[in-house]
Amino acid sequence: MAGTGPGDLFDLAEVLLDAATEALDTIPTYEPGLAGAPARSFVTYGTPALDCCNQLTVHVAAVAEDPLSPSGPASGQRARFDARKNSVTLVLTVTRCVPTEIPPPVDEVEAASRQTLADAWALWNNLWNQIRAGDLLTLCSDSRPDLRPLQPSGGCAGWVMAYRVWLEGYEEP
Repeated sequence: MAGTGPGDLFDLAEVLLDAATEALDTIPTYEPGLAGAPARSFVTYGTPALDCCNQLTVHVAAVAEDPLSPSGPASGQRARFDARKNSVTLVLTVTRCVPTEIPPPVDEVEAASRQTLADAWALWNNLWNQIRAGDLLTLCSDSRPDLRPLQPSGGCAGWVMAYRVWLEGYEEP
């Protein structure tokens, strides 16, 4: 993705949030009775608090300089050779309310599991299909997803998906 200014990170996070919303909204089409994307969705400044379930968030977890070959011509002189590659880690978090009773009724656990597993599978497949079709992260040279379950906490459970992408910087006028 070509850099245009200081708003680039927010804009990139918003693109992923929109794509994730679209992915989750496919769930009821395949699984009537299950929910689509949570109504509460936003780009946040850091790891989201798990104090409000049924939410979808994206945040930037890291911005780093991607390592170049140590024997390459730009090694140690990236600024001189204009060779910096910016690695950005975007993190998508989807949470759902889960039973908090002890012990929780099995049917409620299974209903929550059905929803959270559908969330995971919809995100994993639909986002990949969007990338493959050229509709998501098309200007980034590559993306590497990693999807992991979220440790249930405060009546919430869900998934965390990290995307590592490359983003061009911008030059000041």
